[in-house]
Amino acid sequence: MSKIRSHEDPTVRFAKLFAKLYYYMAEQMIESLGEEEGKKAIRAAIKKFGEDRVKSMKEEAAERNLPLSGRESYTAVRDMPNIGWKRSERGIEYCPFHDIWSDFGELGMELGKIYCEIDHVLLNGFDVALERNFCLTSRDDHCQFIFSKLS
Repeated sequence: MSKIRSHEDPTVRFAKLFAKLYYYMAEQMIESLGEEEGKKAIRAAIKKFGEDRVKSMKEEAAERNLPLSGRESYTAVRDMPNIGWKRSERGIEYCPFHDIWSDFGELGMELGKIYCEIDHVLLNGFDVALERNFCLTSRDDHCQFIFSKLS
């Protein structure tokens, strides 16, 4: 079971707390609305959240005179810190969100997988397409990120 401890980096602790909050809110949406409508509402909320983040990042890109599209600009103004995620040449090998969601079994992984759709919203907002054949929330051993220009 994943633990949140005071000695961890504050960014990692916050990421884990965020993941728990997301899980409990998403779980409650499904309990209140039913599985189909609950998942629809979760996806809509994730999309709105992603679009709001893109808007803010693009504002920063404009302030810094960076192009409003492309992976380089996205990376330069990305609002989520990279602290706590462990990377290798294959992709992400450890994610604090996944660490928390895996504690909640199948539902945690399923809801986590829905949250991970936000990466497509964020990157598409910068005209970058994302292909992800492997994802920790699909019980793979890493998350793969293949980028290309959005057509």
